[in-house]
Amino acid sequence: MVAATIVTVVDIEKVPVDGDPQQAVLRLEAPAQPPAAACDVLVAGAGMGGVAAAVRAADRGRSVCLTEESSWIGGQATAGGVSALDEHKFIEITGAPLSYLQFRQKIRGAYGGTPNPGGCYVSSLCFEPRVAVRLLEEMLAARPNIRLLRRTKIVELTRERNRITAALAVNLDTREFLRITPGWVLDATEMGDLLPMAKVPYVVGAEARSDTGEPHAADRPNPACVQSFTYPFIIESRPGENHARPKLADHDAIVKRQNFSLRMNYPAEYGWRGEVLYSMYGDDPPVPNNMSPRPFFSWRRVKSPNVALMNWPRQDYHEESILDRSPADLARLLQQAKRTSYAFLAWMQHELGHPELKLLPEQMGSADGLSQYPYIRESRRIVARETVREQDIVAEFQTGLRARHFPASAGTGFYMVDIHPCGANEKGRMMMPRPFQIPAGALLPKDPIENFLPAGKNIGVTHLTNGAYRLHPIEWNVGEAAAMLATLAAGQTLDRELTRAGIPIFWFDDLAPSDPRFAAIQLTAQRGLYPVNSHDLHASPDAPVTRGEAAQILAALFAIPAERAAAITMAVERGWMAVDHRNWFHADLPLLWSDWRLPRFPRLFPALPAKTGPVTRGELAQYLANAIQ
Repeated sequence: MVAATIVTVVDIEKVPVDGDPQQAVLRLEAPAQPPAAACDVLVAGAGMGGVAAAVRAADRGRSVCLTEESSWIGGQATAGGVSALDEHKFIEITGAPLSYLQFRQKIRGAYGGTPNPGGCYVSSLCFEPRVAVRLLEEMLAARPNIRLLRRTKIVELTRERNRITAALAVNLDTREFLRITPGWVLDATEMGDLLPMAKVPYVVGAEARSDTGEPHAADRPNPACVQSFTYPFIIESRPGENHARPKLADHDAIVKRQNFSLRMNYPAEYGWRGEVLYSMYGDDPPVPNNMSPRPFFSWRRVKSPNVALMNWPRQDYHEESILDRSPADLARLLQQAKRTSYAFLAWMQHELGHPELKLLPEQMGSADGLSQYPYIRESRRIVARETVREQDIVAEFQTGLRARHFPASAGTGFYMVDIHPCGANEKGRMMMPRPFQIPAGALLPKDPIENFLPAGKNIGVTHLTNGAYRLHPIEWNVGEAAAMLATLAAGQTLDRELTRAGIPIFWFDDLAPSDPRFAAIQLTAQRGLYPVNSHDLHASPDAPVTRGEAAQILAALFAIPAERAAAITMAVERGWMAVDHRNWFHADLPLLWSDWRLPRFPRLFPALPAKTGPVTRGELAQYLANAIQ
């Protein structure tokens, strides 16, 4: 920079509930020559994706600058207030990176090993946000090559041709600027803030059906149709006490606009329960598969028996999108969202008749008791080499056990397509997917930029599929995958490095990332070299491989994929596998290592293990993982 730069930003944490929202808008002058710093990887945003990316990059020997504009790191799990984790039914076994599962166990350890500290129903793990903040800070502190820049926001990127050469950051408290020279830049911000700064093409709002081919997409593109966002808060029930707050001046107008109610409609036309009226208290048994029960308070209870998180659909602010708005408009809309959450609390205390509900500001680490940062459901989304569409993952279109198979996978996820309505004439929508993959191409910009990657909710998904990809474990997975892409060395492949790190790239429901066979099974399954059946999601690593399955694997291994009968014929005719004296193949018998004829293989393979008896799937995967490049 050769001259001072004027930047205007919103200090989101300082947006007031009352008064002029513009007091949170900062007009700052950056000096011509601010202090400088350099790092191998700059990660903007220390949310789920950002923390995971920073840790993975650091563990791979890179220096990391990690910026976060909130006081707390952790994003939607902490500063964003959603400490009732949005996950899937297999999460206690698999379906998420090993590091994420370890983070979950650390949370339980902080509560003395209690499986679900809140005893909530919406998730198998609900907890106090501040507990997770401490654990995530410990993770970063254990890695001296991570420089955490708290309360710091990236305000400008310098792009020279196809590279980001510099980033200008400002500390929102001290107003001091820092010029960072990065090797790579990962955008893990909650709203994809770096995409416009990097001049990387992106999408906002709902695409048209003609653009995506999605049956449930809108007739026309609508940039204003962005999922609603929320300011969660935490309350404590103190029976016999009165903690009712004064109503806001516009309380009645907000109540009318939001139609506050504990009545929810789970559409019967989808085969669901129809209308459900929730009671405030109780502990009805939960409905399987994360379906909510009748009691409201315990649904997102974060500390048993009487402390609960409020993140209720009627509390969402949906009137206008906050993406690509002027700083003045952004501050105004954030204030309106804060007032909506305040009105919801007052409605419960006054109209619903529960004055015993006390707001707990210390639980959110904020003066007003609301989350430090809004819970953002939908970000700017990068125009990527691969975009996940509704028909790629939704069960209506994917009739197998798994969603569409992507040749290059960066991870896995499983969550319903959950669309919270925008204020642009869109109704909410829920569609059940198959267990799906995160395609590696969704992290790769179509733009020829060389050192910039999305690392959060801003990957190549549509307005609809964003509703399935925006959750805690998936965002964490995206961050880890982005860091892996940014740190791949010559000769390394993404699938092998991901699986070695305990990150699943293919869906199995019985294979924990801690299993010593995990990497080999994941790698071979993704490459089509592992027996996968059509009736369950099991890897069954201890089950024997049949000779027919082995023939199909050899056909795929030598790049001649074939159906079972053709693969068997090929294996026999080319002398790859043994037959008996009658020239019978016996396809359903277990494979023995002696059945393979390595000298007849098209290329040299390692010596076979000196083992008699049937070969298990896990053993075959480990052999092949060592044999393939």
